[in-house]
Amino acid sequence: MGEPVRVRGGRAVLFSALCALLAGCGHGEPFRTPNFGTLDPHSTDAPVRITLSAGTDLWPTWLPDGSGILYTSERLDRTDRDWCLVVLPSSGGRITRTMCENTKVGEDSVETFQSAAVSGDGQLVYVRSSGRRGELDATGVRARSRRLVLGSLGAPLGQNVSSIPYTIPGRHTHTGVSQISWIAPNAIVYRGDFLGLVCLVPIPNCPQRFVQSGLGIVYQTLGEAPGRVALPGTDYASSVAVGESGDEVYYTLGGDSRVYRLTLSTLASTVIYDFGAAGIVRDVQVRGGKLVAIVGGSVAYGLNASVDLPLQIDDGGDIHVVDLLGGTDSTLAAGGRLFSHPALSPSGTRLVAESSGAGSWDLWLFEVP
Repeated sequence: MGEPVRVRGGRAVLFSALCALLAGCGHGEPFRTPNFGTLDPHSTDAPVRITLSAGTDLWPTWLPDGSGILYTSERLDRTDRDWCLVVLPSSGGRITRTMCENTKVGEDSVETFQSAAVSGDGQLVYVRSSGRRGELDATGVRARSRRLVLGSLGAPLGQNVSSIPYTIPGRHTHTGVSQISWIAPNAIVYRGDFLGLVCLVPIPNCPQRFVQSGLGIVYQTLGEAPGRVALPGTDYASSVAVGESGDEVYYTLGGDSRVYRLTLSTLASTVIYDFGAAGIVRDVQVRGGKLVAIVGGSVAYGLNASVDLPLQIDDGGDIHVVDLLGGTDSTLAAGGRLFSHPALSPSGTRLVAESSGAGSWDLWLFEVP
C-alpha cells in the first residue's frame, strides 16, 4: 500500500457537499432483466471477437446480472448513420435489443448514445449528442448539443438531466463525460473530460486529432435535486470505477502508473497497486479481488500548447489482470492487439474490451483467470 494522497484545500466543504449528496440517494426495486434466450457466439476461440459489423463498436458495459453486454454501435443500415445502444448476449452472438432515435424527424441529424450504465433497478444513464448528418461520429466532437440522459431499459429515450459542457467552481470546464458508473440508486460517478480537436505540434496549419482526456472525477446525484461534486485529488484522472461497497471509487491519473482508491466517507485516498515500469495505467476496473486495467501500449501524456491543458492521447494498450490478494499480475494476450475500455463482468470471470483493426473498432471477449 502506498502513502495517502494529500487532499487539497476545502476538504471540509467538499466532505459536507458529498455527504449532502449521499444523503439524498434513495432505493429502488430489484432489477430483473428480460430473458433474451441463449444465442451462439460467432466463435469459440479465446479471446472471442463478438462484433463483426463493418461499423464501429465502442464503450462496452455489462447488464447488472451479467446476462448481456450493452455498447454503442454505428448503424450502417440507417441513412443518418446514428450511433445506437445495442445489447448482445453475454457470450456474443446476435443483437437482441437496439435503442435509438427512430423518429422521421431525426433522419436529418445524427444522434450518438454512448458511455451508458445500467443500475441495479433498471435505470439507464448515458451521454446523448446531436449534430448534422455528415458532421458527427462516435466522438460527438462536432455535436450541436450534448447532454446527460436518464431513462430505463424499457424507456431508453428518457429525459435530459444536465447539459454538457458544464463547469464546477474551481475546475476546468468539462466538455465531455465518459466512464459512467452507478454508485447508489440515485447517484453516479463519471470522468469529466476535455473533448475536442487539438494540434499535435505547435506550427501553423498544424495536424489535428480528436482527443478525449480526463479532467477530473465527478459525483452526481439524479432525481428531484441533482447536484455535482468534483472528487478531491482526481484532477486529470484517466479513469474511474466504483467499488463493491458503495463507499469507494478506484481511479487512475494521467501519465501515472498507480491505481488509487478513494473512500468517500473519509475522503482518504491510497495507492492500491503500482504498475511501475510496465507503463501508464488507465481504464481501471475492480471486482471480486481482481483489478483489471489497460497498461502501457500507445499512450502519451503531457501539456498540449494549443489548449493549454495536460492531455493523455491514448490508442490502447495491454490488458493486465492483478490478483489483489496474491499480488500477481498477468497479461491477457491477443496476437499483439492493443485494447481500450475493458468492462469486467459482475462475476469477475469475463471481460469485454475494444480493439481497432481495418479502420474500425470491435469488441473482444476474454475469460479472466
